[in-house]
Amino acid sequence: MTIWNELLGNQVLISAVLGWTVAQFLKTVIDMVLNRSFNPERIFGSGGMPSSHSATVCALTTASGMKYGVGSFEFPVSFVLALIVISDAMAVRRQMGQQVT
Repeated sequence: MTIWNELLGNQVLISAVLGWTVAQFLKTVIDMVLNRSFNPERIFGSGGMPSSHSATVCALTTASGMKYGVGSFEFPVSFVLALIVISDAMAVRRQMGQQVT
């Protein structure tokens, strides 16, 4: 079995990548609707809402809990990572809001 087969068969990894992909797609669509133009940087760029970083770690944590159970070591590791990423994203948005006003 090659490494690619193992990676593509990893449900937790696929969930995290899918979470990122959906967030980036939604971010691009929302930007297109609001600005009435297509900005290709929105597809892969960071920043904006929804937070692709937060979506990725939420999908990772949910998939870890579903696959391995909340009593496993995988779940609390991904949960703590999610808390850090989400709190950091909230702090950045709060600072940006204060800079604007």
